[in-house]
Amino acid sequence: MIWKMLAGLILVVVMVCSASAVERIARVAVFSSGAVQLDGRPTTLPALDEELKKLKADNGVVWYHRQNPASEPPPQGTAVIQLIIKHQLPVSMSTRPDFSDYVDEKGVSRPRSR
Repeated sequence: MIWKMLAGLILVVVMVCSASAVERIARVAVFSSGAVQLDGRPTTLPALDEELKKLKADNGVVWYHRQNPASEPPPQGTAVIQLIIKHQLPVSMSTRPDFSDYVDEKGVSRPRSR
């Protein structure tokens, strides 16, 4: 259900990223264990909420990666997606933990140019 909500955001972020209009990027990773990282550092959901609020004010974008996306997400993964939606941030999904790719509107992994 939450993933369907993100479908529209993915197309928007592909266009935003290609136009280089993004001022700030938050790289958010969710691990199978439920651990969450923001820009390579462990974080909590309340701290992430605050950072996403600031990111919205900066017209930023979220690059999101989830370990083992074929399985059900841990509760923290669902909570992260809900925070992204709450702050109405564009999001770019990545299949790689180094965020070197993005998933396009057809679900195809593409190399990231930046």
